[in-house]
Amino acid sequence: MKPFRISLSTLFLLVAIAALTIALLQSRLRTAHLEAEINSLTPLRELDIAAQVEAATAAVGVPATVNSLAYDPAGPTYLVSYAYHAPDTGARQTSSFLLTYQGDGKYSGHLRTEPYLREEPDEKGERGMPVVVWNKENTVAPNAGG
Repeated sequence: MKPFRISLSTLFLLVAIAALTIALLQSRLRTAHLEAEINSLTPLRELDIAAQVEAATAAVGVPATVNSLAYDPAGPTYLVSYAYHAPDTGARQTSSFLLTYQGDGKYSGHLRTEPYLREEPDEKGERGMPVVVWNKENTVAPNAGG
């Protein structure tokens, strides 16, 4: 019985095939990662933002209605204008705040009007109510706290 022998050219061919397979897998993974990042930078649908902001304010007992949104790709940020009824007087009040891109399809900001202010500041010194908006199509929900 003859021992199994492989020629040098066959060995080089197998090594080249293995290297190309690894390179192909790495490039596909990188492409998938880049596509996910591009999708996370795409502006969110305005109805999604409005619904998430309104849900966050309703959860603290002072529901707000989003009046308008303005997207600034240079930020990337959203200027969110909203209205609410003051708990003490019932008068309709309006204000706005910025949602700033945090990465992975997540935007965050703080409502700094009276009914949304907290007694104690958070670890960053912010007293406003945190609002986190995320792209439900491209990400997993972040922790609502922030």
